[in-house]
Amino acid sequence: TLGKFTDVGQFVTLSTQSLHRLPSHVLQKFVRLKGQDKLPELLQLLKERPASDGAVLIFCNSASTVNWLGYILDDHKIKHLRLQGQMSAVARAGIFASFQKGDVSVLICTDLASRGLDTSSVQLVVNYDFPDTLQDYLHRVGRVGRVGSKAPGAVVSFVTHRWDVDLVWKIETAARKRTGLPGMDSSINKPPPKGS
Repeated sequence: TLGKFTDVGQFVTLSTQSLHRLPSHVLQKFVRLKGQDKLPELLQLLKERPASDGAVLIFCNSASTVNWLGYILDDHKIKHLRLQGQMSAVARAGIFASFQKGDVSVLICTDLASRGLDTSSVQLVVNYDFPDTLQDYLHRVGRVGRVGSKAPGAVVSFVTHRWDVDLVWKIETAARKRTGLPGMDSSINKPPPKGS
């Protein structure tokens, strides 16, 4: 047991009320649209956004969407980087280091980039694909408004499926009531089967 190695009585228990809560200083916007309208909406958002407004993280739910979206942004001459799990760890580290340095201000990524990475330069998160769970949403939102950020930041989520709407309702309710996200302490909320 731990008692063999250290004096457990000296341990201090730290707890926080905000662990599973949405950051109140981050603006969250939900855009309900059809699947085919997501791309034009994203392109308009990126083209209208001044470079001085800070970095942008665009979250997709799969590596194939990250790659596809990257090709589209290439066609539109929008400079960006891509980060997804099929790349080697060395390649991913190099890409993220380049993003952090500010060489490129747009990063298209999977949830790989939603945990444990310092993203204090990020001012906008776009959920191109709405996340599957409340936990994933919380991690993505946590990429903006971080310590060291120049501004509180914003999250824009594209909502296209019926099963996304239930999660949006839970998120909006938790944000309005300033409570934790439901089911976060014990189990992770799984979405209903996609075919339902």
